Amino acid sequence: MKKLLLVLALMILLSGCAEDVFETIGDPNDIAVMATPATVLVELPSSAASPVMEGASGKLYFCDGYELMIETFDAGDLDGTLRNLTGFSKDDLQLMETKRCGVSCYEGTWSAAGDTGDQVGRVMVLNDGNYHYCISFITAADNAASCAVEWQSVLDSIALAES
Repeated sequence: MKKLLLVLALMILLSGCAEDVFETIGDPNDIAVMATPATVLVELPSSAASPVMEGASGKLYFCDGYELMIETFDAGDLDGTLRNLTGFSKDDLQLMETKRCGVSCYEGTWSAAGDTGDQVGRVMVLNDGNYHYCISFITAADNAASCAVEWQSVLDSIALAES
């Protein structure tokens, strides 16, 4: 009986020596915050003084005989971006991949039948890993040759500036 009382007394005394256990809560699905998109700087043709349409992702300009669109999309799906801009997948376009403004650059052209006849377009996508900065042009096929020099001038003027 003495042993039982001794064991009970020890259990009571030792029960207060328990170590505190702390639990931390973390979210295993942390979502990385994307960087602020850069500002696309471009020298517009004089015929594109103000945008005809502005949306959340970009601006549309009507110029002499063609349309110019400047847009920004989340990066990650280059094929989706190209399909959105041109109607064609990455595999359907012959893209030239280079570096420009310190980021990956994809350029290509396409042609397609439109409601008013054949159309020709050109696209440039700058990919900084967070965003796709896109410039695209479209015009009637018979007008494409006269637009080529002006399009190249616009593309040559592109720069990205931190916001």
